[in-house]
Amino acid sequence: MNKVQRDLKFGKEAEKRVKPILDKLFGNLIFTDRYNDKENFDFYNKHYYVEHKQRNIRFGRYDSLYFDKVKYTRYLQLKQQNPKLRFFIVWSCLDDRYMWEFNENKDEFYEQVNTFDRGRGYDQATPMIHVRNEYISPYSDFYSE
Repeated sequence: MNKVQRDLKFGKEAEKRVKPILDKLFGNLIFTDRYNDKENFDFYNKHYYVEHKQRNIRFGRYDSLYFDKVKYTRYLQLKQQNPKLRFFIVWSCLDDRYMWEFNENKDEFYEQVNTFDRGRGYDQATPMIHVRNEYISPYSDFYSE
C-alpha cells in the first residue's frame, strides 16, 4: 500500500469514528459520495456541509489549522446557490476536537501554498486555507453531552 492509499484509509477510518459524534450536533449526516457535486466535504445533510480532518498534533502547536483551498472554493459556490446552508470544518486533534464555521472574514484565515509529497515521490504545491487558532473553537462550545 502506497502513501496515498494509507492516507485515504486513515481519513476514511477517522470519518467513520467521528460520524456518530457529529450526528449529535448536526443531525443525521450522509457520507459524501466521492463522485458527486458534494465531493469536497465529507458529510452533508439539508442544512450543513461538514469536513473532517484528523490531525496527530495537539491544538496550538502551530498558529493555525489548515485544509485544502478547493474546499473553500466549493463552499463559496454552494453558499451562493443556497445562502441558508452552513459549512463547518472539524479537526480531531490529539487533545480534543475543534471547529470553525466557514465565512468570508479574511481576518480569520490566510491563504498559503504548501508543498507535500502526496505519495508520488515528489513535492506538489497545494493552495491551503490556514485558519488562525484564535478563531477556532473547541467542539464542546457547540455541543456538550
